[in-house]
Amino acid sequence: MAPTAIALPPQSALAVPSLFEGKAHPYSPGAPTSAPPGWPLDLRSPLAWTGEQFKHDASHIYALNEDEKKEIDAALHHFQGLGLDGSEVGVRNFPLPGLEGQLRKFAIKLHEGRGFFVLRGLDPKMYSREDNILIFLGISSYIGAKRGRQDDEGRMLCECRTRDHPLMSAQSNVSAHVRLARLMQCQLDQRPIKDSNLGCAFHNDIFCDILAMQTHTVAAKGGNHIIASSWKIYNELAAARPDVLRLLAAPDWPFDIRGRLRQTEKRPVLYHHEGHVMISMLPEALLGIDDIPRSSDLPALSGKQVEALELVQTLATKHRLILFTEPGDLTFVNNLALLHSREPFDDDEQAKKCRYLVRLWLKNEELAWTLPRPLEIGNRMLFEDDDLPELWNVAPEPRLSYALRERFSP
Repeated sequence: MAPTAIALPPQSALAVPSLFEGKAHPYSPGAPTSAPPGWPLDLRSPLAWTGEQFKHDASHIYALNEDEKKEIDAALHHFQGLGLDGSEVGVRNFPLPGLEGQLRKFAIKLHEGRGFFVLRGLDPKMYSREDNILIFLGISSYIGAKRGRQDDEGRMLCECRTRDHPLMSAQSNVSAHVRLARLMQCQLDQRPIKDSNLGCAFHNDIFCDILAMQTHTVAAKGGNHIIASSWKIYNELAAARPDVLRLLAAPDWPFDIRGRLRQTEKRPVLYHHEGHVMISMLPEALLGIDDIPRSSDLPALSGKQVEALELVQTLATKHRLILFTEPGDLTFVNNLALLHSREPFDDDEQAKKCRYLVRLWLKNEELAWTLPRPLEIGNRMLFEDDDLPELWNVAPEPRLSYALRERFSP
């Protein structure tokens, strides 16, 4: 007998992207009817949530009070007075005695609670871009002190935008670069997702523990974060489609991820390790990109594998939570337990409403989950690769071109 059918959401603007169309393979009789041996049948945890739970619950948003904002400002000036490099900012030299206890609670909730929170109330207009990033680094060091490299050049910060930072236009020494960046001919649908205004499929940022994002400015329309609990998705699949769980846990998923930090390989999408279920999924790396040839040594996904990914996307849409962002928001997400996505968006340069975020990859070595071997190898590349120097790209960098590998990266 086939498992119980899953109740799926209606089609919407956030539905599964077109890259899945025409590739799925229907459920076949005789497929496994139980979860993989030793795996839980039901995950009972605050991590197994659905977006509906937060319709009238904003407890994941922490609004800073005036004293806490003053404390953050004082910590910034204290650090600046030490004459240290920005990369050296941390708990010891960015003192937040009043806020420290609350941040500790949130760090625990990331790993043992619902897996996300938003810190709200800072005004990025009060600070330069560099000072905003120092504040981001200082506060985030209480959440996860270890920071990961995000590309093959060792960049520690990732800028997510379609245009250059708004503050650049006021800086004469980079104004020529701004003009050059705006003349770039690369179409938005041919850019890395972080540099386009398109919506994206649910995914993880591959191997990092904590995804942290600082919102400098927001778009005129759209561009909000969307998150979904992989633990909730797991529970629904365990009850109705355990054959899909087994398929996701198989070590034969061909990831076409190019570069030094993330390499082409075959491994599972879904893991159960030391009491934690973890998901590591990047649809572009699994399904391929239409205008880029797939690595010759990797097979295309089977129809059943495409169906499994499509079902994960559909369930993520069903249980999604949209995080409506505001300038100054610091958003933190358990990248191993939650999937995330983004709304498509429209910028309005004249109205000075252009989406601009800065991203960090973090690890809290005290609270971090023990990782299965395939994820551990990738995690070490991000956080412990001493052969790749850290590049602290605090100054704005105009984007004139993109490496091909970036389109396979989050």
